[in-house]
Amino acid sequence: MGQKAARREKLAAIRERALDVISTPETQTLMTRERALDSLGYLWEVEKERLGSLLAC
Repeated sequence: MGQKAARREKLAAIRERALDVISTPETQTLMTRERALDSLGYLWEVEKERLGSLLAC
């Protein structure tokens, strides 16, 4: 597996976990929910950078 595929897989796993936590907030601790929101923020920044570089081409 190449680096890009491994990175995409890692980002997909982060996204999936964060969405699982957010979809069931009553079963999660506050810290877990905060981490999930931080993860979504990280994903937002990664996607923004990726899309920005694609749009610049």
